Amino acid sequence: MSDERRYEIEVPLEATSDQVWDAISTPEGMTAWFAPMDPAPDENGISADGVVTRWEPGHGYVVQAGSSSYEYLIEARDGGSAVLRFTQTGFQSDDWEAEYEATSRGWELYFHTLAQYLSNFAGQPATYVVAEGPQWSNTDEAWQQLKQVVGTSIVRDKVQLDVYGLGPVVGLLDYFGPSHIGIRTDQALLRFHGRNLLGMSVALGHHYYGDQDAKRLEDAWQSWLTELYL
Repeated sequence: MSDERRYEIEVPLEATSDQVWDAISTPEGMTAWFAPMDPAPDENGISADGVVTRWEPGHGYVVQAGSSSYEYLIEARDGGSAVLRFTQTGFQSDDWEAEYEATSRGWELYFHTLAQYLSNFAGQPATYVVAEGPQWSNTDEAWQQLKQVVGTSIVRDKVQLDVYGLGPVVGLLDYFGPSHIGIRTDQALLRFHGRNLLGMSVALGHHYYGDQDAKRLEDAWQSWLTELYL
């Protein structure tokens, strides 16, 4: 495998190594910045992701899932901070360059979300809210339509979205990339995904913190996304 099929990122985090470990190794932690899943291996070394080939509490782990490998390594830094190093290998699809581009864009958003979670909501219980647009929203034009609704590309600008059932949702733009948008409110990290590089529809995956009504949130955001593409 050539080196260009390897994705690597180093993420400075304003959190202790123990806090980072909890965020990447527990179901509660993963829900807070990625998605609901339990990366811990069972007695046979199997996790929800695949085969765990290394598991070092407080330091990192490696998961083999089919042809892909995912490595998380934590390095403690002075002053109670840490660095997370992540590596993914195994891009094997026929159109692996598009897969690599889409995957790298996604990881950049997710690790930004991890940093935002640890800086703003660390330790709070999280509710993961998902919704998908219609199949025909799998185009760049559909993604541009959502960008227009957000109304700004300037990080730290104020954003307001009117979501029926929730009222005005107000926050600050905290991430703006070619395929992803992030908005931070006082109770959530809202994440919007343009997945046209993968031939998939526009979607959202929001992380709400504290005591939340998951069904109410999912119904409201699914209605908002559906109405956007009527």
